[in-house]
Amino acid sequence: MKNTTLTKKELIEEMERLQRISDNLRMTNQDLELLLAEKSSALEKLKRELEDRLAAQIRMESACRLNAEKYLTLISNIPGVVYRCANDAAWTMQFISSTIEEISGYPASDFLDNAVRTYSSIIHGDDVMLVVNAVQNGLVARKPYVVEYRIKHQDGSVRWVYEKGRGLFDKGGEFLWLDGVIFDISDRIPATDDHQWRISDEGWQTRRSDG
Repeated sequence: MKNTTLTKKELIEEMERLQRISDNLRMTNQDLELLLAEKSSALEKLKRELEDRLAAQIRMESACRLNAEKYLTLISNIPGVVYRCANDAAWTMQFISSTIEEISGYPASDFLDNAVRTYSSIIHGDDVMLVVNAVQNGLVARKPYVVEYRIKHQDGSVRWVYEKGRGLFDKGGEFLWLDGVIFDISDRIPATDDHQWRISDEGWQTRRSDG
């Protein structure tokens, strides 16, 4: 059997070696603890930031809902149709208030993104170009447009409406959409009237009779 007894020198060297290993392990452990502490602090900071962002998002969404409710309440009190639409052949509606049903007999949902029908489809055939010209001239002049024309009601009757709107443009001058209002003026239009085209202080105006 081999003798494994260490000499005093070898024992001291072995103890020193083990001490170095122990010191290295302790330093490594300290480094790991420091790294974990830093990671924990970073995670805690990230958590707080996410919580703050979430709280801010909730506040913003709440404010937006409140503003939207106020806006819809305001619109519901306007005795006319409020709309936002594209400048295309269909007058594609991005928004149109529920009052359109009182004037046309069709619900607002029919017109949104041309879901069931286009707004242009209820404009009297003889007045289609009248509306087109009024809007386009208003856009070219960068002024509000005002036009009186006829629409076809769901029950087959014809209604006179007064529309005023304007084009909205971004800071670069690019067209965005048309915003405006439409009022039923059937009870104020005489049976006959001359077709008129004029420019007023408030913008481009067009008026057409049923005669």
